[in-house]
Amino acid sequence: MPQTHLLNDKWNLYYHLPTDQNWNLDSYKIIMENINSVEEVAKLNETINEGVLRNTMLFLMRSGIDPQWEHEKNRNGGCFSYKIHNKVVPDTWRKLFKLVTGETFCSDNNVNSHINGITISPKKSFCIVKVWMDNIDYQDSSIFYEITDERNKGCIFKKHQPEH
Repeated sequence: MPQTHLLNDKWNLYYHLPTDQNWNLDSYKIIMENINSVEEVAKLNETINEGVLRNTMLFLMRSGIDPQWEHEKNRNGGCFSYKIHNKVVPDTWRKLFKLVTGETFCSDNNVNSHINGITISPKKSFCIVKVWMDNIDYQDSSIFYEITDERNKGCIFKKHQPEH
């Protein structure tokens, strides 16, 4: 029986169609929940089609945290937004997926523990990748390892503005 390498936390992967204007929790569909091993992360990264990565909104969130700003663990946080050109979207998402679930996106483990999730939103010739934080204590993207050659190009931090 192959050995399983457990992650420090469990993660849920959701999708949301860009054409769907309903942002209620039931509009986010689960692809896989309770992702808890390196092997599951690798399998998902292998099976998610590049077209899906470029054309669908994906949300990878810690288990127990909804992919909405209004969720209690998101409402006091914010996100880093990166503009990623379509040609590097698949590689960037896969790399970020591994770094975030492995809690190795930042050399400071304390910062890694404040990452609630990542999202990808398609636009015409690029995608917006966001790193969701549970607080606003960290607003300098240089704390993270590089995800593309264009790491800080156009990267901004924005505080979440929940509607309720």
